[in-house]
Amino acid sequence: MPITGEFNTNSDALEKRIISHEKFGSADINEWIFINLEITPALSILDLGCGTGKQTIPMSELVGNNGEILSVDISQESLDTLSIKANQLNMQDRITFLCGGLDDIHNHLIENSYDRVLSSFSLYYSQNPREVIKTIYNSLKPGGVFFFCGPSKDNNAELKNFHNKIKGFDNSSLSGGALFMEETGQELTKEIFGSIDIFHFENTLKFDSQEALYNYWSSYNLYDRGIESDFISEAKKHFEQNTVFETTKRVLGIKAKK
Repeated sequence: MPITGEFNTNSDALEKRIISHEKFGSADINEWIFINLEITPALSILDLGCGTGKQTIPMSELVGNNGEILSVDISQESLDTLSIKANQLNMQDRITFLCGGLDDIHNHLIENSYDRVLSSFSLYYSQNPREVIKTIYNSLKPGGVFFFCGPSKDNNAELKNFHNKIKGFDNSSLSGGALFMEETGQELTKEIFGSIDIFHFENTLKFDSQEALYNYWSSYNLYDRGIESDFISEAKKHFEQNTVFETTKRVLGIKAKK
């Protein structure tokens, strides 16, 4: 089953989360991603689920004038935002845009075409991930690298506990992206590529106000309109007794080579 949520393809919500991670966090996920993806100049890169370009733009800087990136996303709105950024930075010649879902990429990719394939917080949206991973494998050149990442089982545990306490239930079972990253995604990639390497990343977010915490929660698929007023009330109480609210982004990365 595909993983769906209110903010999966909402570019405004995505931008708000990116800003929160950068403003209130202390670790750079892009640095971690690019090291594991082994980016060097002049590479050809496929960026699946590129969103508004958090990885696309800096990757285009790293590959230089002789490199190229195909950025794929299901949201035309997100691609339009990325296109504006690319034009402002004079990088439009290095980036090609494709609007479409992950399950359609087999209709657009040529075998042995890419040095690297990245899927950051997106692969688990596929309805048929086995076929998508097979397509990724076929699209890579010999020796090419595939790296995908997403939430680990303990991702944002502190915020989830805060949310669940307000909602009045405890849901500790694996589901959604975390289930895919911890189990299905690893199994399928190992089956198709033969072997995988697993990496971990953490970024602790320290929100300094009720408004900052609310803005992050309300841009996240955890958001629930039914408890919005209670969340605001509990957030206010928290900051009456504390100066910060801490929650940690815990990310799992899977790397495979052809």
